[in-house]
Amino acid sequence: MTNRTIRFIIFFSAFILGGLIWLQVYWVQKARDFTEEQFDNRVSLALMSVAGQINRYNKDTLSVREPVSKFSSDYFTVDITNTTSPDHLENLLLIEFNRYGIYLDFQYVIYDCFLDSVIWSHALEMDKNGVVVKKSKPISPSISSFNLNKDSHRFGVFFPSKGKYISRQMGIMIYSSIGVFIIVLFFVYLLMAIFKQKKLSEIKTDFINNMTHEFKTPIATITVSSDQLLKESIHQNPEKVKRYAHIIKDEGMRLKSQVDQILNIAMFDSTRTKLKRNLINAHALIKNVVEKIRVRAIEKNCELKLALDAQSDHILGDNDHLTNVIFNLIDNALKYSKEDPLIQIRTYNKYHHLVIEIQDNGIGIPKEYQKMIFEKFYRVPTGNVHNVKGFGLGLSYVRKIVKLHGGKIELSSTPGIGTIFRIILQNNQ
Repeated sequence: MTNRTIRFIIFFSAFILGGLIWLQVYWVQKARDFTEEQFDNRVSLALMSVAGQINRYNKDTLSVREPVSKFSSDYFTVDITNTTSPDHLENLLLIEFNRYGIYLDFQYVIYDCFLDSVIWSHALEMDKNGVVVKKSKPISPSISSFNLNKDSHRFGVFFPSKGKYISRQMGIMIYSSIGVFIIVLFFVYLLMAIFKQKKLSEIKTDFINNMTHEFKTPIATITVSSDQLLKESIHQNPEKVKRYAHIIKDEGMRLKSQVDQILNIAMFDSTRTKLKRNLINAHALIKNVVEKIRVRAIEKNCELKLALDAQSDHILGDNDHLTNVIFNLIDNALKYSKEDPLIQIRTYNKYHHLVIEIQDNGIGIPKEYQKMIFEKFYRVPTGNVHNVKGFGLGLSYVRKIVKLHGGKIELSSTPGIGTIFRIILQNNQ
């Protein structure tokens, strides 16, 4: 699958998903507006009927043309030509609300323009059949704060649970919206899985190519050296025999080291490996690794500086695996060094922990790659330059070992200046 095809899939998928979400939101909003409009119409009809009955009861020949006003989404006010008693108004409201199928809790107030004040307020809780189950004082302080018209009598009705009612009425639409969003999330997950698999496939392909290249060089060297040893003329020159034998041995050890590195990762991935924990002197371990790698450091004209200042350097861990951890980090520092490399190894104690720092003055790691260098098979892109060998397994192995020891590894790096790897392990006092 080409990058152009991937970009097209991403764009097309985003367009379709965006359109689907917009369409769903649009229809949900439309459905909510329609449901609310139906409710408001039923309430208005019920309140107009109540107002008409109150006016007729008071034998008022005058009538208000549009008595019902909507003060807010859940608050309605009604103008009447004369005052009314609370019991009469409450009975009329219950009858008309029941007639129009309005079975919601409501609160009502009565305003008397002669007294210029609210003379009554009450709250009623209803069951699903429209029967009053409880009466109390209004729980909403805004029930009596509507815009009073001082030239007319008025009563107001407030529905505190209107929002929940509208949501219940839209149950099917809400469930369908949830279903659409689940489908969208699942589709996004599938896209992410596809891209992750593609990336993993590319990483594995790079790993196989790297591995093939890494193995071909020592195998070719061993083959050439073996061919030379098979020649009869060379048997008369012991120095050449010895030199070719050393070459075969060195390249064989190199192959073994590469195979061991791959097997170590495979073993840890299979979760079969267990650490052999013993009390370890970290300073002695570091010095031992430095001695092993000193020959290579001399060949690269590298200066190794030790500042082992930790007062307590004893840790409980696996000596072989921790040796590999330190070796891999120093080896990385050598690989990515510039001219006149300098590698500094420091230890110190911090909050009952042993901190081991390995610092180099190499090429550094750009910030955008720092979070990924501990991933298996990952190598920082170098374009068409392949002067540094490896499989991208060393730092993945390092992180696994440190984590298994209950520690953590940190990284600080600046391109062109160098890198510091910081291992933090629990002290064993």
